[in-house]
Amino acid sequence: MKLYLASGVIALLSLSVDVLAQYPAKPIRIINPFASGGGGEVSTRLVAQKISENTGKTFVVEVKSGAGGRIGYEAGAKAPGDGYTLTITDPTYTIMPGLYGGFPWGNDHELEPVTILTQTRFVIVVKPNLKVTSLKDLIALAKANPAKLNFGSSGVGSVTHLTAELFKREAGINITHIPYKGMGDAITGMLDDSLDLLMIGILTGAPHIASGKMIPLAVAANRRSSALPNVPSTVEAGLPKFTAGNWFGWSAAKGTSKESVDWLHREVVKVLAMPDIREKISQQGSEPSGITPEEFSTMMRADMKRWAEVIRAAGIKPQ
Repeated sequence: MKLYLASGVIALLSLSVDVLAQYPAKPIRIINPFASGGGGEVSTRLVAQKISENTGKTFVVEVKSGAGGRIGYEAGAKAPGDGYTLTITDPTYTIMPGLYGGFPWGNDHELEPVTILTQTRFVIVVKPNLKVTSLKDLIALAKANPAKLNFGSSGVGSVTHLTAELFKREAGINITHIPYKGMGDAITGMLDDSLDLLMIGILTGAPHIASGKMIPLAVAANRRSSALPNVPSTVEAGLPKFTAGNWFGWSAAKGTSKESVDWLHREVVKVLAMPDIREKISQQGSEPSGITPEEFSTMMRADMKRWAEVIRAAGIKPQ
C-alpha cells in the first residue's frame, strides 16, 4: 500500500510538472478596460505580438470598456485564476479604492500584479495666451489670482484630475477644475482657448507642443524625458514631491499560480530588452519597465495610499 501511494504521488507530481511546462496550453485573453487604441492597448499589442513570435503562444485582446474602466476591471478580477485571463492595468485601478471606499466589485477579487510594460510621465502644458514660460511663473500667476485659472481633465476622479489636484497641493495654489468626458475633449478645450492648463501624457501632447499650441512647462518626474529634452523636470523646477505619470501593465485574476505569473513576467522582460522594441516604445514617448510582480504589487499599494490621500483632501466624490 505504501508503495502504491508513493507511486501515485510521483505520478501526480509528474503530471503537475508537465502541465506547468506546457503553460500556456491555450490562448491567453487580455481584457482592455478602456476604448480601443489607448496607450495600454498599444503597449499590450506590441509586447504580446513579440511574445507570440518568440514562443508560438497566442494572445487575444478583448475590449470591455465602460464605466471608467470598472466593467473591464471587474471582468478580469472575477475571471478564473488559471492564468488565461489578464487585464491591462493602469493608475485607474489604484484610484478606485480611494474613490469608492474599496473596489466596486468587492475587495475579495483583487487583481494579481504581473508587471508593468511601459510608463510615461505627464507634462504640464499651458495655453500660449497665458504667456507664462516656466512653472515658477505659472505658480506665481495662480497665487496672484486664486481660483481664476482653470485646468481640464478626462473626468472626475481620473488620473489626470488627481494629478492636477496633487500639483495644486504641492504648489500651494487654487485653480478650478473643469472635467470633460475624455482626454480628447479636454485637449479640444485647450486648443480652443477654454482651458489654461492640462496634465497630459508626453506622447499625447507631443504634436500640440511641436505646433506651439501647447507650451510645456515641466515634466512631472525626477529627471528630464528624452522625448522632451529641453523641458525641465518638476524636481528641477522646484517641486521635488510632484512626480506623476501613466503606466500600463498586466495583472491576472486572484489565485493565478506563481509559475504562470513568473512565465508571463519572464517573457515580457525578454521582449522589453529587445532593441527594436525599446526603440518603438521610445518613439511613443514612453519607457520600458518590466518590474517584478513583487515590485509591481508594492508600487500599486503605494499608489493606492497616495491617491486615497489626494481624494480625501480634495473631497472628490465619484460620479
